[in-house]
Amino acid sequence: YKIRRSFLYRCIITSALGSLLLGYDLGIISGALIPIEDELNLSHVQVEFMTSSILFTSILGSLMAGGVADLFGRKKGLLAAALIFCVGSIGMASSTSFAVLITWRCITGIAVGMGLVICPIFSAELAPRRERGSLTSFNELFINVGIPLAYLVGLVLRGQANDWRWMLASGSVPAIFLFVMTCFLPESPSWLLKNGRDSEANLIVNQLVDPSETPEVRARAVKQTLKEMKRDMYSQKNMASWEEMFYSKENQEAMFIGLSFAGFQQLIGLDSLVFYSVYTLTNYGVDETTALQVTLAMGLLKLGFTILTTMIVDDAKIGRRIPVLVGGTFNVIAMATMAGATFFPHSLTTEALLIFGILLFVSAFGFGYGPMCWLILAEIFQGPFRSKGLSLGSVTNRLCSFLVVSTYLSFIHTLGYGGTFTVYTFTCIAALAFSHAYLPDLTGKVMGVKNSRGD
Repeated sequence: YKIRRSFLYRCIITSALGSLLLGYDLGIISGALIPIEDELNLSHVQVEFMTSSILFTSILGSLMAGGVADLFGRKKGLLAAALIFCVGSIGMASSTSFAVLITWRCITGIAVGMGLVICPIFSAELAPRRERGSLTSFNELFINVGIPLAYLVGLVLRGQANDWRWMLASGSVPAIFLFVMTCFLPESPSWLLKNGRDSEANLIVNQLVDPSETPEVRARAVKQTLKEMKRDMYSQKNMASWEEMFYSKENQEAMFIGLSFAGFQQLIGLDSLVFYSVYTLTNYGVDETTALQVTLAMGLLKLGFTILTTMIVDDAKIGRRIPVLVGGTFNVIAMATMAGATFFPHSLTTEALLIFGILLFVSAFGFGYGPMCWLILAEIFQGPFRSKGLSLGSVTNRLCSFLVVSTYLSFIHTLGYGGTFTVYTFTCIAALAFSHAYLPDLTGKVMGVKNSRGD
């Protein structure tokens, strides 16, 4: 049957705006770090703590998100995330001390964690199975829209009076937009089915079918879609408990693969480059104007390759594994290039190699690990385990991101750039080896890791 694309894309894009909030913070803090450090006279340890604090509390937001989404619905969860992010952005901008700034960044992190979990849940539950890969990848796509958008805002505001305050306050704009748009968003039909609200779910699924279809085709399409949703979640109301999440034999393989992949996505060091791009380049010897231009190029390349993956991920000949393995291979090459360049004394050649390595790394990440992580987490857990599985995956992902971002500058001070990038090179190799050995391909299949083997 034909899909009513205007309705479908409006819903998916609106929910994906929740992921844009993370991308926006990733980008805006990169440009704000140096003026914040100068005005508040921060040490490199304080800079690490200030930068990574939002990631630590995003773990709390991720843990809360699954329960909030199951209890109150996906729509109300997104509304709460937008409101918290808006208030947090304004609070950060008005901070008068390091302690106050940290407090507001921690509050904002709760919204980031909630958005990272709820957005892919909503997308995976609403999207037709044959397009689930590309539509769920919109969440990573919008993270990558937020990053260059924030880089551009930072580039425009840098050097103005109170520049870092205006940068941080600007985060309230996409949050307000998300809140308003979510007010017009329907609830997830899968969540409605789980809560016994079949008639409401029927109405929403009806809107997914193109009006040009005959009544018979519409009725058949709605019936089949609702049947698939019920089959996917086993029953309308049976959600797994936390005890079942950890001890159910049918979920153990999904837990191992999903959580490991979510951790590796961050342990390869992407967020250290995104958060500290300007800081890294200027401290290595690149002038600040060039560093800001490189960060903008990073955001645009990452966005471009994420769009490419979104376009091809549902092709049965490509699927989920190929982008991960190809992107992961180039991540190894890029990080090794950065490590090799920075072991030598600074020169125009090593500077060019460092910039090339950074741009290649974010491009490879945008093609592979970036969009695939959230899609795989949304698909690998069967219905009763999905919300909590995505919460745990997001917690693992944010915890690993926190570990990377909170130690990066200390690593640089201890090991130097060459030593730090060498450590990340070995992590990239481990991530690639794990993906090759364990990652299933659920392209076009009923969600759940067992179905990748045809069980």
